[in-house]
Amino acid sequence: MKTTPQPTAPLRIVIIGGGVAGALVAAQLLPLAPDGTIITVIERGSPIGRGVAYNTHSRSHLLNVPVERMGAHPDDPGHFLRWVRERLGRPGCPDAVSPGDFLPRHLYGEYIAYVLLEARQAASPAVAFAVRTGEAVDVAEREGADGARVVLADGTELAADRVVLAIGNLPGEYPVRSGRQVYRSRRYVHTPWAPDAVAGIGPDADVVIAGQGLTASDITLELVAQGHRGRIVCISRRGLRHKAHAPGPGHHDFLKDEPAPHTLLALLRRVRAEVRAAAARGIPWTDVVDALRPHSHRLWQALDWTERARFLRHLRPYWEIHRHRLAPQIDAQLSALAAQGRLEFIAARFIHVEETAGGLAVTIHRRRAPADETLFVAKFINCTGPRSDYSKYQHPLLINLLARGLIDHDPLALGAAALPTGQLLRHRNGPIPWLYTLGSPLKGVLWESTAVPEIRAQARVIARELLGPVTASPQDPS
Repeated sequence: MKTTPQPTAPLRIVIIGGGVAGALVAAQLLPLAPDGTIITVIERGSPIGRGVAYNTHSRSHLLNVPVERMGAHPDDPGHFLRWVRERLGRPGCPDAVSPGDFLPRHLYGEYIAYVLLEARQAASPAVAFAVRTGEAVDVAEREGADGARVVLADGTELAADRVVLAIGNLPGEYPVRSGRQVYRSRRYVHTPWAPDAVAGIGPDADVVIAGQGLTASDITLELVAQGHRGRIVCISRRGLRHKAHAPGPGHHDFLKDEPAPHTLLALLRRVRAEVRAAAARGIPWTDVVDALRPHSHRLWQALDWTERARFLRHLRPYWEIHRHRLAPQIDAQLSALAAQGRLEFIAARFIHVEETAGGLAVTIHRRRAPADETLFVAKFINCTGPRSDYSKYQHPLLINLLARGLIDHDPLALGAAALPTGQLLRHRNGPIPWLYTLGSPLKGVLWESTAVPEIRAQARVIARELLGPVTASPQDPS
């Protein structure tokens, strides 16, 4: 395991971002940190551990992974299930739970807060931990020293020997190029996770949603929960709906002893052959896809950037709907709404949007249609998914990091240029010994890097990298 040079003074670690990724890094650090270590988490608003995904009070927003696999510790995936069982019947908790259940996301936010509290109790009394409410706007490398100054929006500066960027997902791309003035309208919602995203929509008003993924499903069910009866139209280029989880017997680790294919075509043929073989034994394709998960990082890294670009052009939408599946009850609700004519999925592209006296006129072109058509709606909600090109997001922190050369894009602008351990790479100049990241910024390096099972493993690796020889041992697998 690579060791990181240790400062002679107490180690000061600053984690920028207090969502699940930041909280899990802190939870991994606290029990291992030597006396004198100072750990600070900077979070601009939400309670620590919740972030965007889990800072919700809607019971219709469910996890899309069964409770038995959502434990916060890499070596104990059942920890969340046990935590829930200890609280059955309490306010906000179910009366009963089975390992395959899909629970409300707000409950998971409470669980992460508990995990962090547990880690704080396991830490040495001589380890300092603080959550700082604020927004980081700059990270400046200290001259002649290993470390940085983290600058907050209010002008406060924090000295740091190690910095972790746990910044999560960025807001999505703007879906329409023509009629961009509508983006200033209150009828357009750019951030679907905002508390007032579905506020002010009449019960019989029609709504357009850009995107048909998991966030679009959340918004649809939130509208229904508040009594909406109007038409909801979800639009994406291909019109693909996410598949639902399905119970299955499980599938063997068919790639365990096989080298990773070096071309996308070879990988696709191998998976298709396995799906056919599994089907012959009565095993659903969902179990084959799940069996890929432990190998996702090495499969991705075996492809060169040309092959990865080919995957993005041709297979990404199909992979997303088969890999990131819906909870069965969510899928059933959406299917019922579609059968009633209240929910429609359209394969189309946006042509133009303009505000009218009574709402928005949204012009689209359906696939293979002879002409454009215009939908008249009360609200346009952008659920196109997070962007990954940091140069397009005008936040002071990212602007300054790019300007200083402390972050760079991967060749496909899927995330930040980094090592698989999370250590960030300078612009054209190698790794930075004190700067790390995890989660979404590692998508270009690891591809599957946004779900809790991946983030919890990354958090452990980063914690050990940050502390260096304090946690290294000959048996350390990371």
